[in-house]
Amino acid sequence: MLSEVRLGDVIQLERIPIEVNPEAEYRQIGIRSFGNGIFHRDPCLGSELSKLKYFEVCPDRLVVSNIMAWEGAIAVSGEGEKGFVGSARFLSYRPIGEVDLRYLNYFFQSEAGKIVIKSVSTGTVTRNQTVSPKNFENAKVPLPELTEQRRVADKLDALIAEHVQTLGGVPSKEFARQLATAGLDRVLARWAKGTVRVDQVCVSVNDTVHPGDDRGKAEEFVGLEHIAPHFGRRIGSRPLGDEKGRKFRFAPGDVLYGYLRPYLNKVWLADRYGLCSVEQYVLRSSGEMPAELIVAGLRSKSILDKVLDATHNLQLPRLRSGLLMAMELPAIPPEHHKQAMADVETFDQCVQALDERQRHRDGLLTALRPALLDAAFSGRL
Repeated sequence: MLSEVRLGDVIQLERIPIEVNPEAEYRQIGIRSFGNGIFHRDPCLGSELSKLKYFEVCPDRLVVSNIMAWEGAIAVSGEGEKGFVGSARFLSYRPIGEVDLRYLNYFFQSEAGKIVIKSVSTGTVTRNQTVSPKNFENAKVPLPELTEQRRVADKLDALIAEHVQTLGGVPSKEFARQLATAGLDRVLARWAKGTVRVDQVCVSVNDTVHPGDDRGKAEEFVGLEHIAPHFGRRIGSRPLGDEKGRKFRFAPGDVLYGYLRPYLNKVWLADRYGLCSVEQYVLRSSGEMPAELIVAGLRSKSILDKVLDATHNLQLPRLRSGLLMAMELPAIPPEHHKQAMADVETFDQCVQALDERQRHRDGLLTALRPALLDAAFSGRL
């Protein structure tokens, strides 16, 4: 029979507040439900943060989403979270007793752990149940000796890793992102004959629309938030109607390049008429090279590296149009345009399939994890 331990005797709430600077850039954490761990949100300005208080995130902490803990949004932070921030919605606990935070995290993903979380949450509607720090710290959980905690946590780590391999050993989403840029250089190099400046193959279009102006054929707004980093695809849009401030108009075949925080590599080949933010350049092919090859070149790692070199010392990175237009893309002769475009399309499809496989694997692991946890916390592991 395991002895029950009061949580507040082995972990302690840690709050390291930050003073938000509206002009500074911040990276926030989030926590996926069902035990799928911490993820990193795209960088944003302090002025774009919510009105909640924000705190530093430190490695080796049990991080609990106070509004989604009931759905398994609990995780252990690692070295990768250094320098990140979390809103007041995230409760960060450091160990103060003989406890393996991995064991606690796994316990809270189990059926027994979910009962504990429910008992320390307030609210009558499931999605409005909020973890009370005081109740959480007063809760008692069955806790074996530290050596046994480590054994169980190590075993679960190994089993989950083994099942990841069984499911195909699909690389992480970060790997897919890296491949999406580095691979383009290799694909384009097959057909390239030297280089060509951006301003030799396209022009910058500043078709400005102010509130109340005729929008022409534009029916949607596509901002930076609607472009997937590195993958070159649109992930959303919003209807027009309540625009504030000036916007740029774009047409099918135009290249939208995000010059604000350009390290996010948000580049998209438009397939519709619309408006975009003035934080994006609208580039139009001059006919020397197809837009499909221009956008591939702009997304490639060689261009991204140059962009990073040009903007790394800026507090809020912005890429000046002159720098972008002077950059050099792979020059592909007209006789190879068709084959090069086919190769780029095939490559992009493969990378996106890899990304989808990773998402599918995460879904399978989510379904598998409860069985492993049940075995671990019923003494069968």
